[in-house]
Amino acid sequence: MSGSDSGIAVTGVSKTFRSWDTADTWSIRRPLRRRQARRAVALADVDLQIERGEFVGLLGQNGAGKSTLIKIMTGLLLPEAGSVRVCGLDPYADRERNARNMGVTFGQRTQMWWDLPARDSFGILRDIYGLPRTVWRATLAELDDVLTLSAFWNTPVRFLSLGQRVRCDLAAALLHRPPVIFLDEPTIGLDVLVKDQVRELLTRYAAGGDHAVVLTTHDMAEVEALCRRIVVIDRGRVVHDGPRETLADVAAAEHTFLVEFETPPPALSLVTADIVSSEGPTVRVRPLPGADRAEVTAELLAAHPVRSVVYEGARAEDILRTLYGHRHEESRSEAVGGGR
Repeated sequence: MSGSDSGIAVTGVSKTFRSWDTADTWSIRRPLRRRQARRAVALADVDLQIERGEFVGLLGQNGAGKSTLIKIMTGLLLPEAGSVRVCGLDPYADRERNARNMGVTFGQRTQMWWDLPARDSFGILRDIYGLPRTVWRATLAELDDVLTLSAFWNTPVRFLSLGQRVRCDLAAALLHRPPVIFLDEPTIGLDVLVKDQVRELLTRYAAGGDHAVVLTTHDMAEVEALCRRIVVIDRGRVVHDGPRETLADVAAAEHTFLVEFETPPPALSLVTADIVSSEGPTVRVRPLPGADRAEVTAELLAAHPVRSVVYEGARAEDILRTLYGHRHEESRSEAVGGGR
């Protein structure tokens, strides 16, 4: 694994947290029994390399270790084993210098000054990062062009709506043009229009190729729209790291076709595919093992007058559900085998 000075290098990182036995600890026979402490594994020997110019989706179930990894990469937590470098710096030991290389958003946790207008917060950040006024104005105008900040940036932050505050937080994270950007659930709780604004801005950053961007989200539409590379964490381990297109093959997820016929087909029966769902003239089918895309399409066109056929592939949500299911089945098999 190369130690890039412009991106992120995570090598052999592990982290555990102490937790307590939640079982009832008091009884008449043993009234002074102490609670038993144990170590819960959050990350186990994680390796990850993200170069400048990559837009990476970091996915996993709740409790899989995503947020712990983000906090270690941003310097908020110290790993118990392994090393982390962000733009060549140790993010924990060199927190002050490293802060200039990073832009970070954490869901609904604001980094703005609560009693000040948002624009004043942007001015304070300009001075903290030592930005020339011409650069600051140009960047702020660029952000305002997409996020329409000027409509409310003279309002104290405490009076802003959630959507307005999230847009301001995103602008604050990007104001100093950091080479590394961490986005932890950046659109959680937002309405559709605000999500579209945020995605438009992130699409620009993804296309620019000047930043290493790490996105954690449960919104699969964001992942499919923005991320070319997907890293999946399950139970503290990286179970997939590769192009978005290969995730379906790794998970052995099922591909589907969405067919719209001219009229509802009477008693549709197919040789190359199973019918997943049917609603009026719209039918979703799943190819049978061994049937390729051309064969399924040809049979659909011959079965009934067709208005459109859309190859959906495997949806991201279904892929992750399948991948987690396979992982949990493997864990159960190992546990049963170990018990023998």
